[in-house]
Amino acid sequence: MTYRNIQGMRAIAALLVVSAHMFFDIEPMRTHWAKPFFALVGGAGVDIFFVISGFLIYQVMGRSIASMGAVGKAKAVYDFAMKRVIRIYPLFWLVFGTSCLFTAWVSPTPPPLPEPLFQLLALVDNLPNPRLYVSWTLTFEVYFYAVVALSLLLFARRAMAGVLTWFAMIGGATLLGFWFPWGKPLDFVFSPILLEFLLGIAVAVLVERGFRRCHGALLAGAFIWMAIGSLFLRPALFASSVAHSGKFAAVHLSFALHVICWGAPAAIVIYGIVVLEIRQRWIMPRVLQYLGNASFSIYLWHAVVFHAVANAFAHLGWVGVVSSTGLTALMVATGLGAGLLSYHVLEKPLLRYLGQRLLGRGASFPSPGAGGYAR
Repeated sequence: MTYRNIQGMRAIAALLVVSAHMFFDIEPMRTHWAKPFFALVGGAGVDIFFVISGFLIYQVMGRSIASMGAVGKAKAVYDFAMKRVIRIYPLFWLVFGTSCLFTAWVSPTPPPLPEPLFQLLALVDNLPNPRLYVSWTLTFEVYFYAVVALSLLLFARRAMAGVLTWFAMIGGATLLGFWFPWGKPLDFVFSPILLEFLLGIAVAVLVERGFRRCHGALLAGAFIWMAIGSLFLRPALFASSVAHSGKFAAVHLSFALHVICWGAPAAIVIYGIVVLEIRQRWIMPRVLQYLGNASFSIYLWHAVVFHAVANAFAHLGWVGVVSSTGLTALMVATGLGAGLLSYHVLEKPLLRYLGQRLLGRGASFPSPGAGGYAR
């Protein structure tokens, strides 16, 4: 089943991420009064995406397991893994390459890329990517998919047991990390934010087993929870934690707070909007469903486009002359437009072509957002 409300939530999550980044590329906007609000609340978009991924991957796993009797385990696992590869990597590589070319063009001494480059292109180890900084979320997505694929391969119809064992290890490591912070690469392997995928799985299990009660107060409470939780994720508190406990401990605490302050209420919201759709009580507007379809392209392209448009504004002499709010609005409109163009011109044709070539058919992929790429 393709949930129209999930598509709408992808759009909302993508717009939240876009709002978090729209103040960084135009100098006057970096001190804009609204920056602290948007930069903080916008970060919750990533957590929403991770919960959506967990919710959908649970369903994809079920279909993969059901197909094993007809096509065999090897083919079922291959199809699962290849659809994930087709979904993420081709468009990511195109955007990453474009960003590298643009950075080299506008800057005589572009910042160096971390070595080895292979890890950036393969989306492993959560290395900082100065050319496409939003890609850090994809490393967690790829890691989650790899664990699911390995569980399908090793445990077949009991694959969920393997996935839950992995989550149990993450939970134990999260608790231990408060006393003994993990260094690289274990800070990535045992990152608390991975538990947000488990929250999405939990929502899917509840829905599957018939727990379909939702009241407006539940959703209202989740949004209030998320708003209050934002206070604990302020950059100033993170900086203070770094100064007091060191970077590894601060990142570990920050990701744990993401799960508690944003991940948990996001799971409640996803549960609520799915139940509302199943009960035919409320469906997301079509414009949000459409933006949700294009949310992966929007997520990947917006920061690159923001940087390019801001440079164009500076070259034209508009910065400091034209209203900075107006420039930002134009930048956001251009970023969204580029994402929608990419969806129609690049993303959909790539999925169709590669699906035919690598899966033997036109693959059907409900479009992901920044973090819900499972499909």
